[in-house]
Amino acid sequence: MKKSGFYKLWAIIFTIIIILLVSLGIVLYKQKGNKNREFRYEVYDRIPLELENSIVSRDNLKSDVKKVAIIIDDLGWNKEIAKAFLDIDASISFSILPNLKFSKAIADEAGFKGRDVLLHLPMEPHGDIAEPPFLKQLTDKMDKDDMNILITDYISSIPHIVGVNNHMGSKFTENGQYTKYVMEILKNKNLFFIDSFTTPKSMGYQTAKKSGVKTARRNVFLDNIEDEEYIKGQIEKLINLSQKNGSAIGIGHPHHQTLAALQKMVPLMKEKGIEIVPVSELVN
Repeated sequence: MKKSGFYKLWAIIFTIIIILLVSLGIVLYKQKGNKNREFRYEVYDRIPLELENSIVSRDNLKSDVKKVAIIIDDLGWNKEIAKAFLDIDASISFSILPNLKFSKAIADEAGFKGRDVLLHLPMEPHGDIAEPPFLKQLTDKMDKDDMNILITDYISSIPHIVGVNNHMGSKFTENGQYTKYVMEILKNKNLFFIDSFTTPKSMGYQTAKKSGVKTARRNVFLDNIEDEEYIKGQIEKLINLSQKNGSAIGIGHPHHQTLAALQKMVPLMKEKGIEIVPVSELVN
C-alpha cells in the first residue's frame, strides 16, 4: 500500500509538472505570436518628388501670410510623448488612433488646449502589414453600412474630433467607390477629411471635394526616416512649399527625433514669418 501510495503521489506530481510545462509553452507561443502583431508606426509610400512638390494643400490660396499645418499621427500609445508635443508653442494638430490606452486622455488634453483633434482612421494598405486586431481597418470587403458602424464607433471613442485623416490606406484610398462611401459618412457627421496621400493613386482628396466634404491633402511626410537632421530638412521643404504656394501640410509621428526637430524648427519658422495653424484652417 505504501509503495502504491508513493507511486500515485509521484504520478500526480509528474502530471502537474506536465500541465505546467504545457501551459508555459502555450503562454510563450502566444507571446511570440503577439510580437508579430505589435503596432508599427506607419511608413508611407514614397511619392515621386515631382508629384510631391506639385501638391497644393489648398486650391488657389492667395495670401501674404504663409501658413503651415503640422499633423502628428498615430497618437494614443504613449501619453508622455503626446504631452511633449502639446508643450510645443504652436498649433500642432493631433491625429489619434481609436481604442488605444491613452486615446481619450490625449484627445481631452489636446481639445482642452484648443488643438485640432482628428480621428486617425485605419484603412487597408497594400501588402501584409500586421496591425493589432482592435485596430480594425476599412476594407473593400465592407459595404457602406459596415463602414458607417465602424466609423461611428471610432468617432464616439475619441472626444473633440473635428476631422479625419487616413491611417495607412494605400489600397483602400485607390478605390473611388469606397472612398465615396467614407465621404458620404463624414459629410453627415460634419467632419473634414485630410488625405494623408499614402499612395500617388489616392482618390481621397478629389472624392472628398466631389462629395462636398471640406478637404486638403498633405504635402510633406516629415519622418519616414527617423533621423533628426533628415526631419529638419523635411521641415525646410515644408517651409519652402508654404512660401511658394501660400500654405503646406506636413505629417509626422510621435518619434523623439520628430519632437526634437520640431522643438528646434518651430521658432525658426516663426522668425521666417510662417504661421503654424490648425489643419482645419487649410481645408476648403
